[in-house]
Amino acid sequence: MSPQCRHCGGDDMQSVPLAIVEKGRGTQLSVVGTRIVYLCSACDAEALDRYHRNRPNPLMPDELPTTNSEG
Repeated sequence: MSPQCRHCGGDDMQSVPLAIVEKGRGTQLSVVGTRIVYLCSACDAEALDRYHRNRPNPLMPDELPTTNSEG
């Protein structure tokens, strides 16, 4: 069974590595791993373009840990 887009129902999906980011010391952010996510070629075109421009690096998450978060 192939993945389908949650928004448009399309099946033109691309698998992309998404970075798992944690806050290190001070303001330093560290990529501690990756996980595969499926992005729709139509609905997620901007994110796919960002990934392809920065290959082979993983796609960064939309929200990063902040230095103000309590840990």
